[in-house]
Amino acid sequence: MMASTQAGRQLREWETVWAAAPASVGPARRQVRAVLAERGWPADRLDDLLLICSELVTNAVRHAGDPGGEVRIRLLETGDACRIEVTDTRPDLPLPGLPTVRDEGGRGLLLVRSLAADFGVAGHPGRGKTVWAVVRRNRCRARP
Repeated sequence: MMASTQAGRQLREWETVWAAAPASVGPARRQVRAVLAERGWPADRLDDLLLICSELVTNAVRHAGDPGGEVRIRLLETGDACRIEVTDTRPDLPLPGLPTVRDEGGRGLLLVRSLAADFGVAGHPGRGKTVWAVVRRNRCRARP
């Protein structure tokens, strides 16, 4: 973990790397839970962060996991918000779709958008991409 000051606010960073494999999703989520619980995140917001973490890591593993690849999880916290970033090695940007009633999947990014105050994707040419979401400590959201 690293701590720095940004515009008068303390910024705490934490990062971990996991194999891009389905077996990594659960342990990664538990590790994120331990870090955020130790930092005093309210239970309801912690649940939202963990659901977002699960969805983003699952997507990275399912759609961008290269054999032998990695998934990097990074938390950036200020006093009132946490940004969770999941980076993988594939350059393909996610395309949130509108699943039909019969589709078994395809709702992950829609769910992330509904829980997050902000959400986005950053491409890293030749190195993959980062999908991120911001959750605030209170329930106030930027989007309806």
